[in-house]
Parts: sequence; structure tokens; C-alpha cells
Amino acid sequence: MRIRISHLTSYAYGTPATSVIQMLRLTPRNHDGQYVARWRIDVSTDCRLDQHEDAFGNLTHAFSTEGPFSELAVTVEGEVETRDTQGIVRGTVERFPPSLYLRATALTTPDAEIAAFAAASRDADRRQRAQPPASHARAPARR
Repeated sequence: MRIRISHLTSYAYGTPATSVIQMLRLTPRNHDGQYVARWRIDVSTDCRLDQHEDAFGNLTHAFSTEGPFSELAVTVEGEVETRDTQGIVRGTVERFPPSLYLRATALTTPDAEIAAFAAASRDADRRQRAQPPASHARAPARR
């Protein structure tokens, strides 16, 4: 499915701003279920967008600009192609080991329902990995 995205963030300053520094986290990444076909960020004032990756591997853009100005707008537009992966995300940039996210804390202790969902997802993933790729299937015997 191709999804067209248009997002606007607008700022109105009661007293004109003399300068602005912004860090944007508005850019999606490609992964096994998602391909970014087109993506554009526009800022209503003259500035340079610098692209970076944060500690988690997210694409970020930073800019600073000098005023004075009473309004500022950031427009993001693009197209993303997606395919159904049944809720399983693979092929993403992961900077930290999964154990960091899998540990239980006082605020993240899973209830029985979410634990069952995780176990079913893990088992389905193991079954899928155990199957040989179709290109390795044997050809029928000839007589």
C-alpha cells in the first residue's frame, strides 16, 4: 500500500522570536515492511537542515535560524510504501540489544494477555525461520 503523508507544524509567537533551534524527528526509515519512496522537509524561513542519527538510530534533522519572525512553519510531505508483516517489524536499525527492551520493571511488567501474544509471535517467527526458502525446494523426481 502506498501512503501519502502531509504534516504541518506551525508556530505563532506573541513576541517575535529572535532565533530558533529545532530538532525534528519526522523522517521514517526503511525496513522490511516499509520503503520511503519520497520524503521532503520544508521550513518557512531560510535555514539549513542537517541530518543526523540519534542514539537509537532514528533519522533526525536539526536547524537554527535567526529572526525576528512572528511565525514559523515546518512542512513534511512524502510517500511511503508498506506491506503487511502481520505486526512484526524486521530489518530496522537497532543500536541496543533486545534484552534492554525485554526486561521487566515495575512499570513494564507484562500481564498474561501480552505475555501470551509475545510467546505466540516468538513461536511463529521460529517456525518461519525453520522453513527452507522456496528456492531450495527439491524438484520433483523425473521418471
